[in-house]
Amino acid sequence: MRRHRLAVFLLCAVAALPAMAQVSSATLEVLAVDEQGLAVPGASVEVTSRETGITRRGVTDAYGLVQVASLAPGSYNVRVEISGFAPVLEENVVLFVGQRVRVKVTLKPQLKEEVTVTAQVPLVDVYKADTSANIVPEQIEKLPVPDRDFQRLAFLVPGVQRERGEFRFITGAPVLGAGGNASGATILVDGVDLTDQALGLARTRFSQDAIREFRVITNRFDAEIGGSSGGAMSIITKSGTNEVAGSVFGFYRADDLRARGRLEQGTQDFSRYQTGFTLGGPIVRDKTHYFVSLEYINEDNIALFRPQGAFKNLAKDVSHPFNQTLFLGSLSHGLRENQLLNLKLVGERYRENNFRVGGVADESAGMDLNRDNWNFTAGHSWVISEKKLNNLYLQAGRKQFDEPNNSQSMAEYFTFGTTLITGANIVGDQKMTGDYLELRDTYQVYLSSDTWGSHDVKLGFSYQRIEEDWHYPVFPHGVMFWLTDSRLVPFRYDYGVGDPDLSISTNLYGAFVQDTWRLSPRVTITAGLRYDYDTDGNNPDFTHPLYPQKRKTDKDNYQPRVAFVWDFSGDGHTVIRGGAGRFTGRYLLIPAFIEQQQNGITGYTLYTRLNGALFGLPQFALDPNNPRNTGLLLPPNIALLEPSLEAPESDQASIGFTHRLGNSGLFLDVDAIWVEGDKEIIVRDVNFKGNATGGRFFPQYTQINMYTNDGRSKYKAVTMALSGFLKGGHLLSGSVTWGHKKNIADDFSPALLDYPSDPANIEAEWGRARSDERWRLVVSGIFKLPWGVSVAPMYEYGSGQPWNRRLGYDYNGDGRFSDRAAWVKRNSEDGPIYRNFNLRITKTFALGGVNLDVIAEGFNLFNNVNYNVNSVDSAEFLSGPTLANRNQPFVRNPHFGQYTATLPPREIQLGLRVTF
Repeated sequence: MRRHRLAVFLLCAVAALPAMAQVSSATLEVLAVDEQGLAVPGASVEVTSRETGITRRGVTDAYGLVQVASLAPGSYNVRVEISGFAPVLEENVVLFVGQRVRVKVTLKPQLKEEVTVTAQVPLVDVYKADTSANIVPEQIEKLPVPDRDFQRLAFLVPGVQRERGEFRFITGAPVLGAGGNASGATILVDGVDLTDQALGLARTRFSQDAIREFRVITNRFDAEIGGSSGGAMSIITKSGTNEVAGSVFGFYRADDLRARGRLEQGTQDFSRYQTGFTLGGPIVRDKTHYFVSLEYINEDNIALFRPQGAFKNLAKDVSHPFNQTLFLGSLSHGLRENQLLNLKLVGERYRENNFRVGGVADESAGMDLNRDNWNFTAGHSWVISEKKLNNLYLQAGRKQFDEPNNSQSMAEYFTFGTTLITGANIVGDQKMTGDYLELRDTYQVYLSSDTWGSHDVKLGFSYQRIEEDWHYPVFPHGVMFWLTDSRLVPFRYDYGVGDPDLSISTNLYGAFVQDTWRLSPRVTITAGLRYDYDTDGNNPDFTHPLYPQKRKTDKDNYQPRVAFVWDFSGDGHTVIRGGAGRFTGRYLLIPAFIEQQQNGITGYTLYTRLNGALFGLPQFALDPNNPRNTGLLLPPNIALLEPSLEAPESDQASIGFTHRLGNSGLFLDVDAIWVEGDKEIIVRDVNFKGNATGGRFFPQYTQINMYTNDGRSKYKAVTMALSGFLKGGHLLSGSVTWGHKKNIADDFSPALLDYPSDPANIEAEWGRARSDERWRLVVSGIFKLPWGVSVAPMYEYGSGQPWNRRLGYDYNGDGRFSDRAAWVKRNSEDGPIYRNFNLRITKTFALGGVNLDVIAEGFNLFNNVNYNVNSVDSAEFLSGPTLANRNQPFVRNPHFGQYTATLPPREIQLGLRVTF
C-alpha cells in the first residue's frame, strides 16, 4: 500500500513539474543610477552564475530597481546597459542563502569600452527583516568544528543556546532563539522540510564537506516557513559547477593527542578517524552538473560510568564506539533556458555501541543504536517571465532506527536510581520507522507602478504525508526500585503488559501569502499570513471512557506576520528593521504514540506494585523473586492527550539595526527580542490531588499522565554581532547575547527527574529553562597569513546553565522522584561556566594543479574543565519525611551537587586534504 501511494505521488508530482524558494535561495536587487545619483529606468540587467553559467534577465523600474529572485547561493556577474551609457559589469557578486542583496551600479555617459567593477557585497544580510545570520562556505571549510558536525557552527549566531536534554537524540544540538529545546525548530534542507515529525531534528545527517552554507533564523522567519514556534534553519548542500573540482580528505585523533579528562580513569583508548571524498563538475557545460560526497567516520570513545554510594568502587570508563557512513549525490539539469531541475539523494548509516551508558547507568543498562536513513528531493525552478517564477519541490524519504538492549534482565534502581542503575534499559528494544512524502510549491510575481511602488508577492502551499511505526516495549523486564544500596528492601516494581507496536499516519497542510511592498528604494514593508493544519497529530479519532467525545483537530492556526526595513542612510550603511508575528509549532508525534499505547484500555498497560510491608501491610510484601505476583498492586498508570490539545504557538517581536563601520567590511548587528510562548505541550499527572493532601481523583487509575497545553514561556534577549571581511580577506565574526528564558517545562518527556514537583500546581514549575544562559560570547576568525598559512580560532563563553535541586525521593507519593522542597524554585541552581577555545592551522602546498592542505586542530585547547550539567547529583537527600510519614528523618546525600562527567578535554586532530 505504501509503495502504491509513493508511485502515485511521484507520477502526479512529475506530471505537474512547472525549485528554489526564498528559504533556499537568495534575491538580488540591482539599483541603476547616473552620476548625479538619479534613477535610471529601463536599463537591461543580465545576471550570470560564474559557477554554472545560468543566466537571468530583467529591466529596471521607475526607481531604477530590478529584482532577480530565486537565485541559488553562489557567485554572479551582473551586467547593466542602456542606450546613452557605457555598459557596466559587476564581477563576483556573492549571494548567500536567504539574503536580499542590493548592488548599486553607477552608469556613466557613453564610452567606447565596458566598465568592469569588482563587487563588494557584505558578509551580512543588510536588508534582512528577521533576526538571523548566515554561516558561509569559508567558515564551514576553515573553522575548527569538533567532530566535523557542521551544525555546531550555529553557535556562532547570537541567540543560540546549547541543548542539555537527553531525549530523542537532541543532546548538544543548538537551541534556536525562544525554542524550549532543540527539537522545536524547523529544519529545511535544499528547500524541503527535513524535520523528523516524531523526534524534531533533521531526519538524516550530512557530511560537513557536503554542506555549502546554512542560515540560522532565531526570530521571526518568513511566512514561507512553518512548523516552529521558535526558530528555523535553512541548509544548502553542494551542487556541481562548470569546473571539475573535488577533494580527498582524512582526519585523525587518538589517545596520544588527547588529554585525560578530569573525571576519567584512563583505562580505555580513544581514537577517531574520518575519511572521504567529494567530486563535482559538468556533464554538459552551462547545462548539466553533478556532485557526489562520501564520508566514513569511526570512533572509539568512552562513557564514564560513575556510580555512587556503596557502588562507587565499580566506577570505570566503558568502551563507547560508533561508526557512520554519509552519502550525498546531486544532479542539476537545465531543461530549457528558463527552467532548472535539481535532484538530490542523501543517505546515512550509523552504528553505536553502549548507547545510554554513563553516569550511574552501567553497561547492562546500555544498548546498540542502529540508524539507517535516506531522502530524495527533486526541485524544479521555472522562470515564467522576467517578473514571474514558480518553484516546485518533491520529497520522499525513510528514517529508521532500532535499539537492541545489552541486557535482558530486570532493571534495578538502587536508592531510587541515585546511586546505581543496572539491568535492561527501561525503554526496551525499541524500533521506529517513518516514511515521508512532501509536495511544496511557491509562486512569485513582481509588480510595480509609479504610484504604489513595487510588490514582491509570494504565495504557496505544502503537503506532507507522514507514516510512523514504533515498537516501544517500556519496562520490558520490569524495573525494581530499591530503598537503599542493597537488595534487602524493595520499594516498588514497575512493569508493562500488552502490545508495544504502534502506528500513526498524518497529513500536514500549509499555505501562505506574503507581500514585500517597497514604498521607495529606502523603505520596505512585508506583510504575510500563514496557515498550518495537522490532520492527526493529536489523535482526533481517539476516545477514552474518561473523555468519551472525540478530540477536535486544531484548525485555527492563522499566523499573521509583519515587518519593515528602513535604509536610514540611503546607501546601506545603516538599516533599521523590526516586526512582529505569530508562529505555530508542530505536534511531535511522541505524545500521540504514548496515548495510543498507554491509555489503560488498549495497547500496552503500565502497572506498579508497592512493597506493602513498608506501609503497614505485611500481607502485601513485595518479593523480588516474584515481583509480578506479589506486593500491593496499584491501579494502572495511563497517559492521555488533553481533550482540547492544540499545537503550541508564540508571539514574537523584535527591533534592531545593521550599521557598517565606516568604509570597512565590518557590520554591527543589534537586536532586541521579545517572545511569549503559549499552549506549549507539557505532561503532568492530572489524577493527583496535590501536595497538601495527596490522593487520586479517579481511584481506578494511579497516574493519569496527560499531555496538556498548560505550558508557557517568555524569552527576552539583546544580541550584538560584529562580522565581516577585513583588508586582506580576513573574516571576523563575534557575538554577545544577553538572554533570559523562563518556562513551565522544557520538554514533554515524562522522565522521572524532570516531572513537576506537584503535578496539581503546575504554575509552581515556572522557572529558568534548562538551556537558559544569561551571557554568551562567541568570537571566531579566519586569518590568511603569508606562505599559504591560515589560522582560524573560535572561542565560546557561557555564564552557566541551571539545574534542578530535588529532595531526591518521592515526598508526595505521586510515583515520581522530582519533588522539591516547598521553598525551592525549579532550575534555581546555577551550573558551571562554559569555556572552550578551538583553533585550526592550515598550511597549503600548491602541487601543480592540486592543493595539499596540512591541518592541525586543537579542541578545548586550554583544557578547560567544563562539567556536564546533566551529570550533577541533584538529589539533596537519600530519604526523608514524606506526606505519608512526616516524622521520617532526613538522610543527606553526601554527593549532592557533585558532577560525574565533563565535556571533552583537550583534543588534537590532524588532517590532510587534497583539492583539485
